[in-house]
Amino acid sequence: EESAKKVKLNGRVKLFKGETGLNEFASIACDTSLMAISGISALRPLMTNIRHAKNIALANKESMVTAGNFVLEEAKKYKTKILPVDSEINALYQLLVSKDFSKVYLTASGGALFNYKPRDLGKVCVKTVLSHPTWSMGRRITIDSATLVNKGFEVVEAHCFFNLPYENIGIVIHRESTVHAFVEFKDKTLFACMYPPDMRLPISFALGYPKRIDALKADNFKDKLTLSFEPLKQNQFPLLDIILKGAKCGGNSLPVLNGCDEVAVEYFLNGRIKFTDMYKAMNYIFTHYKPSRMSALDDVFYWDAWARERTREYLRSL
Repeated sequence: EESAKKVKLNGRVKLFKGETGLNEFASIACDTSLMAISGISALRPLMTNIRHAKNIALANKESMVTAGNFVLEEAKKYKTKILPVDSEINALYQLLVSKDFSKVYLTASGGALFNYKPRDLGKVCVKTVLSHPTWSMGRRITIDSATLVNKGFEVVEAHCFFNLPYENIGIVIHRESTVHAFVEFKDKTLFACMYPPDMRLPISFALGYPKRIDALKADNFKDKLTLSFEPLKQNQFPLLDIILKGAKCGGNSLPVLNGCDEVAVEYFLNGRIKFTDMYKAMNYIFTHYKPSRMSALDDVFYWDAWARERTREYLRSL
């Protein structure tokens, strides 16, 4: 609100301020909109925008992670097409033309701490964790890439977008971030979606759909292409394990875990806790929340607020 007051605009441009302005803006009828608000804050304007947009390019993953069934039911009701912008999920969207497949694989770079020993993780600083080897991303998603929480959320996205059983979604470590997803067909043929780690391509795909936009300059990355893949080691990323367990539990587990993660990452970025304390917080919340079914959208926000408050209480006690 304060920042908006400082913006000087001519009479031809309208400024939308605060939650009221955001809701008004989301209510504008359009062919295609881009939802790029971070965190669960995108959920209410997304639900509003579904009623007014023909296509929504969705760059926010938390709305699908915490309320995927509500979002998709609303989109079906208003015949709104939701197009994923998240690079791995966007890659699957492009690949899954044929329905005759048996499994999909999402790739993970492993983040900035992939080669660190567990005993050294408690000593890493924020700057080190934010030094992602291939992507230039926002601060929270870069931290979540190091813990692979982000990859866990993408597994949930794949489950929601494509109605895939969780056991048919795999994760493969791929440090170069050139292959974004694989589809394994029943004859064991693998199809891969490859492009440089540049978000302009999935964004342009979602904005131009069903046509393709020439968004990138010619790139000779294929001439110097090196691809390496390795299986995900068991227990190497304990936070990923918690997210996947929560996903299979269903109900309120994912709003709880997302709320906890948002608070824990914020505390780490502000230097208030160690990197390993994020796992402690997530593990504590996951073992102390009360599993519950969600029957309305307000349930998502209730459990999000519950998790945030409990996480803050726990982190203040460390």
